[in-house]
Amino acid sequence: MSPDRDKIERLVEIAADEKTPAARHRLFQNLRRVEVFFSLKTKHHQGDQVRATPLLRLPDGTHAMMLYTCKSHPELSDSFGGGFFADALAAAVRMSGLDWVILSNCASRWVAIRKEEIAGILADLDADGKERTDLHKTSGDKSSDEMLQSLITQAVRCSPEDVSPPIGWVLAGRELFLELTSKQGEEGRPVMKLFQVGGLPNVVRAFLTRNRPGINYGGIRWEALKEAIRNEPSIDGVQVVNDADDWVVFDRDSLGVAP
Repeated sequence: MSPDRDKIERLVEIAADEKTPAARHRLFQNLRRVEVFFSLKTKHHQGDQVRATPLLRLPDGTHAMMLYTCKSHPELSDSFGGGFFADALAAAVRMSGLDWVILSNCASRWVAIRKEEIAGILADLDADGKERTDLHKTSGDKSSDEMLQSLITQAVRCSPEDVSPPIGWVLAGRELFLELTSKQGEEGRPVMKLFQVGGLPNVVRAFLTRNRPGINYGGIRWEALKEAIRNEPSIDGVQVVNDADDWVVFDRDSLGVAP
């Protein structure tokens, strides 16, 4: 285990023992750019097999998302995913039925976070961190760039729902570059170019960078893009393309904007 991992293991243990705001704050700040791991479970949804993060039912009837500090954790299933700690918290906020996030180290010492606390923790990480890893990543963030480029390449043979948990987390707050037509719409607004991709007839295309000549680009944040698709029912989804020309398609269900 690396020195950094050893430090995280120890900080989880200290926070679990002390149960003080100071110990928790120190742990969360050190976790800012650390990858954590979560189990994935295959289930059937609308005739397709999809993977999702299962919630653990606790003795009091509440439900928790379990995060683990290492891939060798004895409670982590063989099917698992990974993502930055802050991104995992941001995803947890959007999970219905979730009450807790529980972070467990390799010795099964754990720290519990109430769902109501997550927004404050993310705000604290954003305000206090020199390296921002929550909902405000930009294309200048080399680590998240490399992770996203790699995730898309790895996901070429997977369904959108299968890859959307980790890729969706890394895309949070990120600026993408939409391919636009040369025409202008009402009031001079740019018009998104539409493509037929993966059986979907009307898909917009977004690139991670502006590296391709001859394309008319329009920058847009991931959340704003999802909202634009939500407000335009004729758009079936978005194709996200990396610099290796590998791509994944998120349909409306995957984006969480289905009517």
